[in-house]
Amino acid sequence: MHRIAHLPLISILLVYAIAGAIYAFSAPFLDVSDEVRHYAMIEHLAQGRGLPIQDEALNRRITEEERRAIRPLTYYAQEGSQPPLYYALMAAVALPFDRSNYADLVWPNPHARLGRADATNNWNQLIHVPDGAFPWRGTALAVVAMRLLGVLLGAATVACTYALARELLVGAPGRGALSLSTFGPPFLPAFAAALVAFNPMFVHIMASVNNDTLATTLSTLALLLGARMIHRGASVRGAVVLSVVLGGAALTKPSGLALAAVVPFFVLVSEARRAWGRAGERRATRTWLFRLTMCLALPAALIAGWWYVRNQMLYGDFTGTTMMARIAGPREVVPSPAELLGEWDGFFKSYWGLFGAVNIPMDLWIYAALQIALVLAGFGLLLLAGDWLKAARRMLLPPSILNAQSLTLLMLAGAVLVALAALVRWTSLTLASQGRLLFPVIASISIFIALGMARLARFALCDRVRYAQGGLLGFALALAALTLAAPFVYIQPAYALPQRLPPDHLPALDRQTELLFEDKIRYLGFRVDTPRQRVAPGEVLDVTLYWQALRPLERNYSAFVRLIGKGDVPVHVLDTYPGGGMWQTTLWRPGEIIADRYRLRIDDTLTNTRLAPSALWLDVGFWDFTAQRFLQTFDPGGRATGRQRYEAASLNVARPAPTFRLAQRFERALLTGVRVEQSAQSISLSLDWLATADFTDDYTTFVQLFDARGNKLEPQADGRAQNGDFAPRWWRAGDLILNDTYIIALPPGFPPGAYTIKFGLYKADGTRMPAYDADGAPIGEAALSVPVEVK
Repeated sequence: MHRIAHLPLISILLVYAIAGAIYAFSAPFLDVSDEVRHYAMIEHLAQGRGLPIQDEALNRRITEEERRAIRPLTYYAQEGSQPPLYYALMAAVALPFDRSNYADLVWPNPHARLGRADATNNWNQLIHVPDGAFPWRGTALAVVAMRLLGVLLGAATVACTYALARELLVGAPGRGALSLSTFGPPFLPAFAAALVAFNPMFVHIMASVNNDTLATTLSTLALLLGARMIHRGASVRGAVVLSVVLGGAALTKPSGLALAAVVPFFVLVSEARRAWGRAGERRATRTWLFRLTMCLALPAALIAGWWYVRNQMLYGDFTGTTMMARIAGPREVVPSPAELLGEWDGFFKSYWGLFGAVNIPMDLWIYAALQIALVLAGFGLLLLAGDWLKAARRMLLPPSILNAQSLTLLMLAGAVLVALAALVRWTSLTLASQGRLLFPVIASISIFIALGMARLARFALCDRVRYAQGGLLGFALALAALTLAAPFVYIQPAYALPQRLPPDHLPALDRQTELLFEDKIRYLGFRVDTPRQRVAPGEVLDVTLYWQALRPLERNYSAFVRLIGKGDVPVHVLDTYPGGGMWQTTLWRPGEIIADRYRLRIDDTLTNTRLAPSALWLDVGFWDFTAQRFLQTFDPGGRATGRQRYEAASLNVARPAPTFRLAQRFERALLTGVRVEQSAQSISLSLDWLATADFTDDYTTFVQLFDARGNKLEPQADGRAQNGDFAPRWWRAGDLILNDTYIIALPPGFPPGAYTIKFGLYKADGTRMPAYDADGAPIGEAALSVPVEVK
C-alpha cells in the first residue's frame, strides 16, 4: 500500500529522468546558460589553483583579449565570486578524466547572441569542434558526467517537493482552513512535484554544469526539514542536520544564505508556539530555545561563515555580489521599480523556458497559456486567503491561528519573498532579470501554484472533485509533453548543422549567381523560403544562401548578410560564422555545397515602416574577423566586381483599401487615383495602384503622349514603378502603391492644346498586361487613357 500511495511520484520521477537525459544530450558542449564559466571555475580548482581573488580590471583585460584574438574562453569571470562548494565537488568528479584538451575545445563565438530572446541565429556561445561531439572523450566526457549528476540532483529536488507538499497537506493533524484533503492524499503533492519536474527550464538547468543544481536541491531539502520540525517538533539532532544543509546551501550560492535565516526563524516560532501558556516551564522553554538556536546556527556558521568573512575582508561586501556584478557588467543606472517591472517578460520566459544562453525561446502562445495559468492560480490563492481569514475569526488565540500548517505556509512564502528580494537587488546591480534564479525556491512556488489552481478548480466546478482532478491532471500532462518535446522542437534545431550537398546537387534557386570571394569561397546564389517573398516590419524573412569552398580553409571567416531597402537604408544587418554560427569555414570540404539558412528579423521600427513599400536587396560577403579585413569579390573570370546586390524580397505593410476606383482597370491591378500636373517643361502623371492579384512577372510602365488626332508623339516616359524601389514583380494582391510618378519631358516650344496620355504595363518580351473598360470589355492596345490640357 505504501508503494501504491507513492506511485504518482515514481511515475513523475521516471518521466523526469527520461527528460533529463534528453536535455543533457541535446545542448552542445558547455553551451547552456553560464555553463562555460561554471566549468572554468571547476577546472580552476581541479588544477589546484585554489580560491580566486576577484579583480575587476584583470577580468576585463582578459575577456577583451579573448574577444579580439579569439583565444580559448577558459576564464571563470563572475562565477569566481560564487561560493565554492559545488565547484569543489565537481572538481573531484573531474579529476579522473583526461582534460588536457580543455583549452582546445572552449572557443567563443564572436557573433553569439547571448541573452537575446529575439535571436534567430548564433544561439551558440561557443564554436564547437568535432572533438566535443559524440563519442565524448576527455573534457567533454567530464561535462556529460556532471550534467547527469545535475539530473540526479533535480530528481532529489522533485522528491523533496513531493515530501514537502505532503507534509503540508497530508501529514499534519489539524490541517485547518487550507485543507484540500478531498483531492485524495497523494494528488496535490504529486501535482506540486509535477510543476517542478515538468518545468522545461528547470530540467534544462539541472541537466547542465551549474551551481544552481546543488543550491536548488539543498534549499528544497532545507525547507522539507524545516517543515517536518514545524509539524513534528524539533530535536537537537534534527536541528544540527538542518543547519548542516543550510550551511551547504549558503556555501553553494548566496541565495542559500537568505534561506538560512528564514527556515530557522519559523522553526523557533513553532517551538515557542508549543510552549505558549505553560508558565511553569518558561525557564526550561527559554533554555531549550537557546540550545535549539545554537544547534541551528553554529554548524551553518562553521560550514559557510568563513566564506562570507573572506568576502568582507577582500571586497568590503560579505556576499561578494557587488564585485560579481562589476565583473558581469554593471548597470549604468540603477533601475526604478517601474523599469524592473518592464523586464517581467524576460523574467517570466526564463522561469519556464528560455534555453541555450537564455536566447532560445519557445512559441509565444506557450508563454501566454502559462501566464493565464499563473493568473488563475493567483485567483485561487485569493480564495484560500479568504478561507484562512474566515477560520481566523474563530481562532482568537495566536497558537490556534499559527498552527503548523499556517507556519509552514508562512515559511514557504517567506522563502519566496527573501529570494525575490535578493534577486531584485542582484538585477539592480547587473542585467539579470531571469526567473530561473528563483529555482532554489521552486518547490515553494510550485506548491503555491498547485494550491491556487486546486482551490480555483474546486470553486469553478462546485466541489466536483473528479472533474477538478481531471483538469489539473490534464495541465500536468500538457507540461510533461511540453518538457519532453522542447529539446526536439527548440533546442536541437537551434544547434543543427547546415545541410551539405554534393557539388552537382545545387537545387533550384530564386537567384543563381557565381561570385568568388578571393580564391577561397564561391557564392552560388540564394533561395527565399518566406511565402510570396513578402515580409512586413516585425516579421522574419527566411533565406537560404549557398556557398562552396574552393580549397581547404585555414581560417574561420565571418559572413555578412545585409538586407537593404530603398534609399540604401539597411533593414537587417547580420555578421555570423556560417551555419548560424555552427559550421565555421575551417570545417568546410572543398567542392561541398553549404545550404546556409537564416531567419532575418525585420525590426518593427518607424524607420522600417516608412520604407514600405520597398524591394529588399540582399548583399552578402565574407570577412576576416580577427584581421578586420573584407575578402574581395570577383566574377568567374577573375575580374574584380565589388559588392553585388540582388533583389530578394519585398517589404510592405497593410494599408486600408481605398473606396475610389477608376472605371478602367488592368488584369492584375486597378487605379485608385490618377493625377496629372503640367508645367512649361513637363507633364507629371501620378498613379495610385491597388494590386488585385499577385504579380508573377516583372513589368515596366509605359506612358505615351498622343495628340487630338490620335497620333503618337515623341515625348514619353517608360520606367519601373516606384523608380524600381518596389517593382511590380513584388506586388501582391491587396498591395496599395501610392504616388507612382512618371515625368514626360516636353521639348521647347511644344504647342499648347488638348492631348491624351495612354499608359499601361508590359513585360520584358513586350507583352502587355490586358486592360478592360467599365463593362469588362478589352481595351485596344491594353492602355488606359487620361486627357491632359497643355497650356
